[in-house]
Amino acid sequence: MSTSTQPNPALLLAGKKLNNDWQVIDLIPKNPDGTGGNFSHSYNVENLITGERAFLKALDFSKAFKDVDPVPLINKLTGLFQFEQDVLERCRDKRLSRIINLIDSGMVPAEEGTIIPVPYLILELAAGDIYQQLDFSKISHAVNLRILHSVSVALFQLHNNGIAHQDVKPSNVLVVENKPHKLGDLGRADLRGETTPYGLMAFAGDLSYAAPEVHYKAVSSDWVFKRIASDAYQLGSMIVFLYTQLNMTAIMKMHIAPEHNWTNWTQTYREVLPYLYVALEQSVEFFKEFVDDKELAEKLGDLLFQLCDPDPNKRGHPKTITGKNKTISLERYNTIFDRILKDYEMKTLGLKFN
Repeated sequence: MSTSTQPNPALLLAGKKLNNDWQVIDLIPKNPDGTGGNFSHSYNVENLITGERAFLKALDFSKAFKDVDPVPLINKLTGLFQFEQDVLERCRDKRLSRIINLIDSGMVPAEEGTIIPVPYLILELAAGDIYQQLDFSKISHAVNLRILHSVSVALFQLHNNGIAHQDVKPSNVLVVENKPHKLGDLGRADLRGETTPYGLMAFAGDLSYAAPEVHYKAVSSDWVFKRIASDAYQLGSMIVFLYTQLNMTAIMKMHIAPEHNWTNWTQTYREVLPYLYVALEQSVEFFKEFVDDKELAEKLGDLLFQLCDPDPNKRGHPKTITGKNKTISLERYNTIFDRILKDYEMKTLGLKFN
C-alpha cells in the first residue's frame, strides 16, 4: 500500500494503551498561530495505575515517507528525536528541577497494513506556556519576577551540566501547576565537548530571539562565549518580553540606524559595537517606560545592560565576566532575581499596611 493513501498513525493514538500502563486520552489540537511541530503531535495521557496525567509528544514520519528521497529525512528525524530524549534523560538523571521532566518513552510499532511506527516521549504535564497563560493586559511584577527567577535557575542548572538551551523564548517557558515555571523543548540544545545535531551552527534557535553577534555573523569559537553568552542574552530578552511582548533583538533593531543594521553592515563587528551600545541604551530606556514601578524599572534595566551587552566577551555579571577566571555564569542572577522579588513583595506588603 502506498504511504500516500495510508492513514497517519501519529494522528491515531487516542485510546491506545502504551507501555507501563499509559493510556492515550486525546489529541491536543495544534495552535494555528504556533511555530514548529511539523513533525510531531501532542496528546494528553494518563497512567491507569497511578492516575498521573502527562503530555505525550509523538514523532510523525508521514511527511518524510512522502518525500522523493525519504531515507535521509527519516534518519534525520530519528536522530533529532533521540537526541532530545537523551538530553531530557540527562536532565532527569541529574534532577534538574526547573527543566520539564521526562517520565517515559517508547514506540508504537507499525500496525498491520502500515509501515510507519510512532516513537513517543511522555513528559510532565504543563498547563501551557507563558505566552498562552499570561494576561498581558494585567502586568504582575511578582509573577514576572518568579518567571525570571525560574528561567535563570533552569539555565544555570543546564550550564552547570554542560548544556546550553539555545532556544529560550516564551513558548518554551512552561506553566506547571503548583510548581515553579520550567523550561521545555531541549531539541535545539548543545552539549559542551560533544557532537550534537546543531553543534556546528552559529545559533540553532529562533533567529528572531538571537543575540546581535549572531546577526552580524561574529559568533565566538569559544563554547562559553558562543553558547552560554547566547542563553544569557535570551534571559535578558525575557525580561523585556514580559513587559513589552517584544524581544530585545526586535527593540534594538528599532533603534539601530539603517546603515548600521546587520542587513547592511559590511565592516567588522568591533566597528559596529559603539552604535549597538547606543541602541542598547535607547532600548533599555524604551523598556523602562513599560514598568510602572520606577525602582523596579531601574533594577531590571541594570540587568539588561549586563545580560544583553552586545559584546559577548563583556556579557554577564561584572564579578564573573571581569574576574580572575573570566567566564559567563548565571548563578549570581538566581540570587539577584530572588532578592528583587522578595524586596518587591516586602515593599508591596508595606504599602498595604500604611
